[in-house]
Amino acid sequence: MMMKLYHLCVSSPEVMFRVPADYIQGINRACLAAHDHNVKLWAYAFMSNHFHLIAQASDPVPFISSLRNGYSKWFNNKYSRSGPLGYRSFHCVELDNGERIIEVVTYVIKNAVHHNVAAYPTGYPFCSARYYFIRDFGYQNLYIPLETWNEQRQFISRKEKLPEGYVLDKSGLLIQENILQIKKVEQIYGSPRKFSFYMNKLSGEEWAVMQVESWMGVKVKDLLGSVKLLKNVNRINDINMCEYIDEWLLKNKKGAPYTILSINEKLRLAAQFRRRGIGTGQISRCLVISEDILINSVGSSRI
Repeated sequence: MMMKLYHLCVSSPEVMFRVPADYIQGINRACLAAHDHNVKLWAYAFMSNHFHLIAQASDPVPFISSLRNGYSKWFNNKYSRSGPLGYRSFHCVELDNGERIIEVVTYVIKNAVHHNVAAYPTGYPFCSARYYFIRDFGYQNLYIPLETWNEQRQFISRKEKLPEGYVLDKSGLLIQENILQIKKVEQIYGSPRKFSFYMNKLSGEEWAVMQVESWMGVKVKDLLGSVKLLKNVNRINDINMCEYIDEWLLKNKKGAPYTILSINEKLRLAAQFRRRGIGTGQISRCLVISEDILINSVGSSRI
């Protein structure tokens, strides 16, 4: 069966990746699921409540199902949670046009910029932007590889060894240069100059809305409806909020997971966040509480 290129997006009404270790786990599991299902990863961006993948596959469904099921089990075990993680449906569109490919890949690796989490694509650690044309730009990613299986086990909850050529960095992230289809992505841009041009062209809400409406369609707009595009890059992001919640749990609940919080405890935390100008939408997904309850209790301002 012929392999085709797809844009895949999974979204959730609540935070799927709370702290950096969760993002790393998600990226690693995407890489390992791709290996297991003969899928080639071109690009990715993992945001707090959704992730994008550009993947070449004969059938992307088994791959994305394996990734979602494996990560959900890991997440549920870590946070004493149960049930599925994310919306059941997911965005899957074949990329069969050269210009569309370059626009979609650009959209994916600039996703943190679109959502004002980072000022520039390569400044966001949980996307693949920093792996393309690095030699041309005089940049080098530095790694401290983990040599032994005992060192690796704290990051990869798999009984079998890593596939040949797959190496973990000290941070726990699989070294991406051995896995990503970097040359394929560089070929679609053609030159470092053109890549830089696309990284610096329209960004923020104007670019994101234009692209979503033109080729992702209404369905994905609905899926990502809870992700509002903000104007302040320096705002408190979802990782900051989740880390604050975890610190509160460490001090007040002996480090218990966020899932043990009662409604009243969530509302007290929500009131603290609202006093800092954080919107109810962001609080809702980080505390996993209905936005309607928040609005009735602590005031409006959906973000």
